[in-house]
Amino acid sequence: MYASSSRRDVIRKQVGYDRITTTIEREWLAEIIAGTKKIEYRQIKPYWTKRFEKVSLPFELRLLNGMNPPVPEVTVLIHRITKDRRAGEYRLHIKKVLGFKHWDKRRQKPKR
Repeated sequence: MYASSSRRDVIRKQVGYDRITTTIEREWLAEIIAGTKKIEYRQIKPYWTKRFEKVSLPFELRLLNGMNPPVPEVTVLIHRITKDRRAGEYRLHIKKVLGFKHWDKRRQKPKR
């Protein structure tokens, strides 16, 4: 099939998920990779409302921590978005972690 591609890339090409890329703080990135954080929160603002209207569920959420390479990152599959108007936030429900880069899972720190 795609000899040089990873299995994840092959699945993405077959399924064709939409993708949103944004930033995240290191503490939350570590919890998502460890599997303890199952919901990512974003404020209800026109910026996020427009971005979420452009994608269909499920979609990939690529979260980057920092700007200078190598940047720790994680890609997750979001299967549901709920709105908490009282708290003023979107809740992005993480179905599974699709992959991560530049992160030492055992030490829970970036690879250098």
